[in-house]
Amino acid sequence: MKAVRIYGEKDIRVEDVEIPEPKDDQVQIKVKYCGICGSDLHAYLEGWGLPTVPYPLTGKTVPITLGHEFSGEIVKVGKDVDDLQVGDHVAVEPLLACGKCENCRAGNYNFCNRAVSTDGAGNFLGFSEDGGMAEFANVQGVFAHKMPKDMDFELGALAEPTAVVYEAIKKSHLREGQNVAVMEAGPIGLLEAVLAKIAGANHVYIVDVSKVRLDKAKELGIEHVLDPSQDDVEKIIKQDLPNGVDITFECAGVQATFDSALKVTKRTGIIQVVALYAKPVTMNMTDDLIMQGKDVITTLCYNNSFPNVLGIIDNHKDLFKKVVTKKISLDNALEDGIKALSTDKSQVKIMIDPSL
Repeated sequence: MKAVRIYGEKDIRVEDVEIPEPKDDQVQIKVKYCGICGSDLHAYLEGWGLPTVPYPLTGKTVPITLGHEFSGEIVKVGKDVDDLQVGDHVAVEPLLACGKCENCRAGNYNFCNRAVSTDGAGNFLGFSEDGGMAEFANVQGVFAHKMPKDMDFELGALAEPTAVVYEAIKKSHLREGQNVAVMEAGPIGLLEAVLAKIAGANHVYIVDVSKVRLDKAKELGIEHVLDPSQDDVEKIIKQDLPNGVDITFECAGVQATFDSALKVTKRTGIIQVVALYAKPVTMNMTDDLIMQGKDVITTLCYNNSFPNVLGIIDNHKDLFKKVVTKKISLDNALEDGIKALSTDKSQVKIMIDPSL
């Protein structure tokens, strides 16, 4: 089969590879769509998250087939999988977990204690095990979630990034009627704003310096768009909400947006960190947090969320279809996909269609 393989920093190759039979606890799926994520870009540019020593749960090192946002149709079923069958349409939850450690048994399998590698390799398909940028993929049956009847495969492939922002909604305890700000209008920020609206947030403000991304936010129903290069973000928000927003979702991962989050969040409010940070951030712990009663909460991936997320997407099909902005072939995954994410701000979610 054809697959997009990463060998290390700035080394991605489209190759023909063999695919093994699925293990007893796995299913094999014919991939229909695989989304491209910002973390795929970091893997390419920096070698981030890739296994350079054998990964504890899989024994794998690079090269690895990329892709962790994917959906497809089951074509083979391992003998120990009893709740799935050939022909089922599934969205893949791409986590790697042992299922036996303390955190896994507590349901926090995104923090599996045995899925930690000395080189910092990611606990995902597409990083430490072959993923979905290919014609076929083998996945654990427990992580293959049946899609709602008649759901398009491209919407199924949106389940993974939507689960990321759903986890942030869960951890922030957002309640209907609260007010929120979202720092960044890239793919994750836009999905965060959309889910906050669906969850019943009253005012949703989204902040970005890219006009084209703010225009996409408006298309997705987010009315309050702010450009910090043109707008005094804190002043404008506090004209509407003198005390500030209840929750700020920080989706950019840089010092400037973290500082803005501190300024626009009310006393006793929450800064919900969704982004990963490439560099350390600084804050005045006493004055900015303790004396203001503000909490900083983080997330990593998701757990026990995919069925709920698929239901949300199914109930808002037309809205989520607007998130998919381009479809490309496996052959064009690097130039028109991964690299395009860093330069073309009009793109929200680029999908790879292996049939092209």
